[in-house]
Amino acid sequence: MKRHIAVIGVVLTFLFFVVCQNVRAEDPVKDAKAAYAKFVKAAKANKTAEAKKYIAKDALKELEKDGVLDMFIQAQADINPNAAQAEVKGNRVILKIEEKQTTKDGSFSTSFTAYMVKEDGQWKLGKPEEKE
Repeated sequence: MKRHIAVIGVVLTFLFFVVCQNVRAEDPVKDAKAAYAKFVKAAKANKTAEAKKYIAKDALKELEKDGVLDMFIQAQADINPNAAQAEVKGNRVILKIEEKQTTKDGSFSTSFTAYMVKEDGQWKLGKPEEKE
């Protein structure tokens, strides 16, 4: 009887570690930044269909309605997602990207804010809230 209990204990311990290994704590900032980086990678590769997967439905609908989707995606291709500073606001992650570059013609800066929202279990680019 003691041997059966010991075997059951070993089996349960093994199952616990197998199940817990697949569970990871969510890090909204890390996950949102990773999703934005994938979006930028698709934009740089000029893969519009792939980039669209990282835009929330309502934001995508508005960009398409206004006829600026391609321009929006191409503008993102030049942004360095690693330069993003993140802030969590409720259920959103706000990524602020500011880059300064100097060339032989002078210096300039790029500033962009990405509003990341969780949609269908994935982080995507969303629309800015009206009152921020």
